[in-house]
Amino acid sequence: MAMSLIDHFAELRNRLFIALGAWVVAAGAAFIVRFELLSWLQAPLPPAMSLNYFSILEPFVVSMQIASFAGVVIASPVIVAQVWAFIAPGLYPEERRYAVPFILFTALAFATGVAFAYYVVLPFTIPILLGFLGDEAQGLLSIGRYISALLTLMGVFGLMFEMPVLGYLLARLGMLRAEPMRKRRRWAIVIGLVLAAVITPTADPFNFALVAGPLVLLYEVTIVVVRVSQRKGSHGTEDPRPS
Repeated sequence: MAMSLIDHFAELRNRLFIALGAWVVAAGAAFIVRFELLSWLQAPLPPAMSLNYFSILEPFVVSMQIASFAGVVIASPVIVAQVWAFIAPGLYPEERRYAVPFILFTALAFATGVAFAYYVVLPFTIPILLGFLGDEAQGLLSIGRYISALLTLMGVFGLMFEMPVLGYLLARLGMLRAEPMRKRRRWAIVIGLVLAAVITPTADPFNFALVAGPLVLLYEVTIVVVRVSQRKGSHGTEDPRPS
């Protein structure tokens, strides 16, 4: 049965409420263990360097930032499940069978991107950033700026690692094909290098490669995923998807 525009908006509202509720609950749980999470986020720093706050609100703001980000990571399966549930009525019946793999791989891809930023990029980036002046100056880091920079970088990598999953979904929906992506590969690489230059906090080529390399590689992986998952034409059949 076709849904009216009002029904679609009502469905979207309900899905958003569920996703928001899952995020709030997960963020609340993360807030309870915020000290453990903060210790984990401080690990890339040199052992002798401490974090400091410079305003009365900074400890609260940092606590909320940590809890909010961890809440997104924890609640990502529920959030993605609500996205899938909203778009599922527009899919073919055989495509709806991919719900569980799509939800799991989306959450896993985001977590993998976050882990890559934390365990691969940050251990190389932070020492270089802190070592530009050598022993000529002593660092006094703001905890607010440090946490914001870390969470931003981890979030960007989490979104970057979603490229293959998003490519799969758009290909199954018939909105993306591998051949145009292959033809525009050079432009995509140029755009990726520009983005890597913006994201990279240092100007050295090694840290630039740590960002640009995965970005270009993920684009190539996305092309393969799209090529495999795209439908091989409609064969003149009528689209059976419900409106």
